Amino acid sequence: MPRVALFLDFENLYTTLKRRTVSARNPYGFSPRMDFPALVRYIEARYGTLAREDFIAVANFTHYNPQLGGLNRVATVIDAQSFMGPQVRRRRQPSHGKKWVIRDFADMRLAFEVGRHVATRPADIYILGSGDEAFTALGRTLRDLGFRVMFLVADTHSSSTDANILEEFDVLDFLVTQPPPEPAETPPAEPAAAAEPTPRAPTDTLVALVRTLRRRLSTAIPVNLVVALLGVETGARLLDQASGQGLVDVWDSPEGVRCVSLRQERVFGQVQKMSVRAEVAEAGRVFFAIAAIAAEGLPAHPHRAFWRQALRRQLNLSNRAAKALLERLRQAGVLHDAYLDRPRLNLDTLERFMATGSAAAPTA
Repeated sequence: MPRVALFLDFENLYTTLKRRTVSARNPYGFSPRMDFPALVRYIEARYGTLAREDFIAVANFTHYNPQLGGLNRVATVIDAQSFMGPQVRRRRQPSHGKKWVIRDFADMRLAFEVGRHVATRPADIYILGSGDEAFTALGRTLRDLGFRVMFLVADTHSSSTDANILEEFDVLDFLVTQPPPEPAETPPAEPAAAAEPTPRAPTDTLVALVRTLRRRLSTAIPVNLVVALLGVETGARLLDQASGQGLVDVWDSPEGVRCVSLRQERVFGQVQKMSVRAEVAEAGRVFFAIAAIAAEGLPAHPHRAFWRQALRRQLNLSNRAAKALLERLRQAGVLHDAYLDRPRLNLDTLERFMATGSAAAPTA
């Protein structure tokens, strides 16, 4: 199969996508939703193989997270630090103020990487991931050398996308390579309710949920997880009712986690206490914190900073841990830029959250 090489001007892609999402309601745009593994799959299905060594992404990553959209998993990330040294800055700018930076430094570094790639491991197809007119001449040079050249752009209708690129080269719109966006207005229905028979009594909802969680997680089920999935007020009320009706037992695991089990799980009339897997216990704490934050009342249009601060306060986290947790929740689909005012707490997002690992496990 043909080999593809992709050189991505990450800052150009990010800022253009952000401008593309600007609207009257969101004058600053949403933070771009990017799925780089999906981009690689799209390219490989249509053009040829794209190895990590042939996918080069350049930016000053002090301003961006190289983990956005899984970039660091599929690309070779080059951090182009463009700050001038202190001695040079003093000559250029004797007074105090904003640090001098080398203009277009990332563009120059990306062009250098293209040249080095052509000299050391030339590919069959070169895709330049930028709409900047500075890369038009680079594309022409590659074409003159006999390579097939394409451009990956964030917005074909943006004024920042060079007209010569659109006129002279095959152009791939980044959004075409991405999975279909989730509905912005109405989050998908809770799969837990659809998976169980229609309950005949309010407590049947809780019993069905506990049964489903035991079957899918194969561990003790934390009370706070059940309450979070049902809603703080509703879950607490149904738990009290089900316990009073003799349908469930509430007990403490060896780790000190408050758990719930079905009365029918007793053996010889005794509750079978068991341990809780660490990732399930963590998910219970995090999901309950999100449900509690939502129950307190959310602003009309909450933003990421609101959720980061609320999670830090609710779970007693450091700023760094809260930021890492927020990113995990976004990757799992619990929080999404399109509906930050309606967190998705269901079985699917629960399993995706646990699958993201525990890079910054919150404490109770």
